[in-house]
Amino acid sequence: MQNAVAKHYLWAVGEELEALPSETLIADRYLLKSSKIVVDTRPELLPEIPSEISDQIAPYLKLFSYRLHIPQVYGIVYPTKGVKNKSILLLEKGPIAPHGETLMPTLTALWPDASAMRQLNWLWQMAQLWQPLSRQAVASSLLDADLLRVQGPFVRLLQLSLDLHNLSLTQLGYFWQQWVPSAHPRIQKFLQQLTHQIVNGELRTSTQLIQQLDQALSICGRAYHREIEIVTGTDSGPTRSHNEDACYPQGKAPIRVALTEPALALVCDGIGGQYGGEVASSMAIDVLRQQVEQMPLHQANWDPLSLVPKLKRATCIANDVICQRNDHENRQGRERMGTTLVMALAHVHEIYLTHLGDSRAYWIGSSGCHQVTVDDDVASRQVRLGCALYRDALQQGASGALIQALGITSSVTLHPTVQRFPIDEDCVFLLCSDGLSDRDRVEQYWETEILPVLHREADLATIRDRLIEIANTQNGHDNVTVALLFIEIFPKDDSDSLKEVSVPPVIPFNDGSGDDSTETSNADDSSMETEIARRARPTSAPVFRVGLLLLGIAILLGILAALLYGLGLFNSNHRRAQAPTPATPSPTVSPAVTPTQLPSPSPINSLKLQSFIQLGTSASNSTPIILLKEFGKSTVQGMVPPGTVFQVQQKQSTPELGTWIEAKICSLPTLAEEQPLNQSPSEVDSGGLPSNSSNFAPTTPLPLKVGDVGWLQQEEVNRSLIPDFTPNVTQKAQCKAKPLNDN
Repeated sequence: MQNAVAKHYLWAVGEELEALPSETLIADRYLLKSSKIVVDTRPELLPEIPSEISDQIAPYLKLFSYRLHIPQVYGIVYPTKGVKNKSILLLEKGPIAPHGETLMPTLTALWPDASAMRQLNWLWQMAQLWQPLSRQAVASSLLDADLLRVQGPFVRLLQLSLDLHNLSLTQLGYFWQQWVPSAHPRIQKFLQQLTHQIVNGELRTSTQLIQQLDQALSICGRAYHREIEIVTGTDSGPTRSHNEDACYPQGKAPIRVALTEPALALVCDGIGGQYGGEVASSMAIDVLRQQVEQMPLHQANWDPLSLVPKLKRATCIANDVICQRNDHENRQGRERMGTTLVMALAHVHEIYLTHLGDSRAYWIGSSGCHQVTVDDDVASRQVRLGCALYRDALQQGASGALIQALGITSSVTLHPTVQRFPIDEDCVFLLCSDGLSDRDRVEQYWETEILPVLHREADLATIRDRLIEIANTQNGHDNVTVALLFIEIFPKDDSDSLKEVSVPPVIPFNDGSGDDSTETSNADDSSMETEIARRARPTSAPVFRVGLLLLGIAILLGILAALLYGLGLFNSNHRRAQAPTPATPSPTVSPAVTPTQLPSPSPINSLKLQSFIQLGTSASNSTPIILLKEFGKSTVQGMVPPGTVFQVQQKQSTPELGTWIEAKICSLPTLAEEQPLNQSPSEVDSGGLPSNSSNFAPTTPLPLKVGDVGWLQQEEVNRSLIPDFTPNVTQKAQCKAKPLNDN
């Protein structure tokens, strides 16, 4: 076999290497080459595993989800027998040239000749890595030009360096300034302004930085045409009586997607007893396809940041549909049907990969084959928790057992991963079930079987058939399903697409959020989500529009508060006539409800998904609660009357907008339910005020109805939450109904 004779090159880290000459055989096994590269001469044996996880090793494990950019720990070696005070750390899958004993080039070396899109892509990846590396105190790795290597479109770190002191985004801005003079002319001015914003503190978080880079990437992406071809196939395999896999789109012939349309492909590997696997996988395909078709993906109003939470929500909806089927059929334990999921959505200049389970997505380009997804199995979880090296975790019992899949449990415990990547060169994405990926068959055959399509030497249908044949003959123990997306990039000829990139400046927010060290202080490194997905959660509107939205909402709330306070003044004389005159007048106007009269607010972090809440009056007893239609958007769904019952759907948080929850209306007070239903919510104009703000009176709120879904601000929920609320049977039943306006 090819893998049996391939040399296994590793990167060695340790002070002991400095005194060793080349061609030294370390520990009778590792042959030292130039540049600290060693060759494992006995790869059939497991490497030595450290007895405990040191501070040097822990960051590699906890950043396992980022192995597209960060090498993995292979093992350790002690140069001197019997002396274990100094060890050499061995790293695998790092930026070592695949067919030689040299390192991949540095980013600085390739920067001057790279396209504008490629340069922005590299910076975008570094911005995505800044926060997770900062949490592990290894962000200084992104400030070392020698550690920053590139493999085609990917930024690869040679190793991780522990931070000697606290770092802020300012250091990254200073580091990037070295590349401004040699930046592509289209983005040179933009990059100069961007680094100026970082250094001067206008951009204080990596989230804001990513938003700026997203806008520039979107503009540069307009200079390219993209053609996408999709083909899928599934087979029961030689040993299975029926096929529990499913895929989309179906059909033998490849499908060419129109330039203006999104391209969607799905692979599901069903699990469960009593022929439940094929039912679950088919249900997942149907629900997810319908959900994606309902998403607003037109290029004119499409916002990349807003798509990540939408894809997560669609995954949870599919999960709940299968769960309900399990509950209806009274399936328990191993009899509950479920399915894995890997879904690719390519649109404009990006591709979104949604993943759950152990079906995989591979990115094949001229620079190599890269496994993009991380399996949701026991072994991967042990590594991300920092408990074991991956090779060691694979040796443990039940290492391949799934820890999550669609349809098994409630969406409250589900953590789908959504990653997004800019595409700036021809590439192929392979989605497949483990019938193909087991035993590293993709890594073994990608170069001979998949790479030819990039050279126009083979067609997708032939490659699909060949991969299914490899799965059946080389593995053969399971069903096999594959989906191939071939993305071709062509530069446009029109001059408009080559104009200099210009992005509006950031409006700084004085929100007291500080730098990135507090941006995601509650984040869990062992979460099933990847950091790339988490960093894509912020508001979908550009930052300067968010500022106007917040200002407009504040003005609206102030006007309504003034109106209510004014109405209270008409009765103030009557109240004072009945009350005794105080001996000493209060120097300030007392609120209608004092803080001691309010119920203790429940922190929003304690609210569980799918839990029920009831909202009373606001803390000031005068400010109405606003329900927004979309997170970060400017459409008002309506005013929430006191007594409304909601079910929590999901949570979102950004440094600019704070924390919001998406909630579904389960019950409304009788008066609110009698409002006419033919009125539509008003759009908020550029000033942030509703166009019909004159109609916003306390007695005439915008009509809401049971089933409506919208967004509530954390602060308002905390002030208005009625503690110890328990919904009745009717309210629970109404929440199960499909919303009338759910899109």
